[in-house]
Amino acid sequence: MIQRAHKIKLKPNKHQAIMLAKTAGTARYAYNWGLAKWNELYEAGEKCSAYGLISLWKQERPDWALEVGAACLQRPFMHLEGAFKAFFRGVRRHPTFHKKGLRDGFYVPNTHFKPLGNRIQLPKCGLIRMTERLRYEDAKVVSAAVKHQADGWYVVIQVELEEERRTDRDSFVGVDVGCTQLAMASDSTTCDPPAKLKDLERQLRRKQRLLARKQKGSNNRAKARLKVARTWQRINNIKQDTVHKFTTLIAKNHGTVCIEKLDVKAMQEGDNKYVRKGVQSSCMSEILRQLKYKCNNFIEVYKWFPSSKTCSNCGHINAELALADRTYHCPECGHAINRDLNAALNLLKEGLRIYTVGHTGCACGAAR
Repeated sequence: MIQRAHKIKLKPNKHQAIMLAKTAGTARYAYNWGLAKWNELYEAGEKCSAYGLISLWKQERPDWALEVGAACLQRPFMHLEGAFKAFFRGVRRHPTFHKKGLRDGFYVPNTHFKPLGNRIQLPKCGLIRMTERLRYEDAKVVSAAVKHQADGWYVVIQVELEEERRTDRDSFVGVDVGCTQLAMASDSTTCDPPAKLKDLERQLRRKQRLLARKQKGSNNRAKARLKVARTWQRINNIKQDTVHKFTTLIAKNHGTVCIEKLDVKAMQEGDNKYVRKGVQSSCMSEILRQLKYKCNNFIEVYKWFPSSKTCSNCGHINAELALADRTYHCPECGHAINRDLNAALNLLKEGLRIYTVGHTGCACGAAR
């Protein structure tokens, strides 16, 4: 079984929008209350757990918390327990209190909501219109998460499907991710950033400057913040649409994808500010993530493999290749090729080598 999620924008009326905001605010209050209670119990040397906090919450919750669905107020404590477990393992920082207006939303279990065509039934909110129907109508519905982004409400419905192969083809393809071009496949399929993005990013910078000039706490600052959020949301939607179309095309035409195992976080913290900006505005992590779950199989090549500096024709390594060189010129054989296409071809060759070695019983790279 595999799980898929469908994100749909909601169209609530005035009363429903107020109830959604109340539910999200109460869920945030419950999380902050649970965090304070957890710290108090931990300092007293008592055992803490999500179910223990839920029992205490039912005894000490304020009366106004009963105005929203009780089922939406249990998940914050489970998220809090997971955050503390990650903190004790050393993979995350200590949990902090949530602020109003940042990632507002709430979780709804599958027993307390029901999609009905282009509407969805949510606790204490009634039937809310959706901009489209659920894509997986015949699948088993697992859960739903309601989120507030920019000036709109969205519901992310998670379903469970029978696992099936996206394609029956056994072909291999190498995919190189970058900054100038979001991605390039060895079969010459490209993922180029839409031209509209450059104009939208310019608008975003201008609106951010205007926001910085507004007085804190004023109505004009709130209006300016909303304009920034709308522009950012549009940029993110365009990027997501572009990446999904590219990764879906690759998954439909090829059975196995060869990708590079990159440390994108370290690249974002490098010394070169232009490289940092390019990596932050690119979609490297998202493209690699989508290829891993969409394709039937994937092979990860070692991150220090010189895919860009190696000639895909003769194998010569050009150590003098600079970031500004968009065309690879091999000083050994004279071969000239697009830099990203050359890297994708090298990733394909290395992935095939890893696949062959792995099937002969030797150690190989990560493959699924």
